[in-house]
Amino acid sequence: MRRLVWTAIGAAGGIWAYRKGSEWLDQAREQGVALTIQQAALNTTQAAHRLSAVIAERGQRSDRGQKADRGQQLGRSDGIDPGGHG
Repeated sequence: MRRLVWTAIGAAGGIWAYRKGSEWLDQAREQGVALTIQQAALNTTQAAHRLSAVIAERGQRSDRGQKADRGQQLGRSDGIDPGGHG
């Protein structure tokens, strides 16, 4: 089931990338090369920032979940790790 989900996400991402690429190509023809390169660099930078924010957010969620899991395994209801890690 997970493979099917990731396949669907990959297909949707591929379709989105194809459409965006077509749009950018049409704009590039209208605007010229120099402006198109600047715009592509800006879009890439923005996408990288969004991706790093998502990764950081998931990492924080994962850290909080692991700390809570350790606390619950040791009988603590507040999720604090008695080993001094949280």
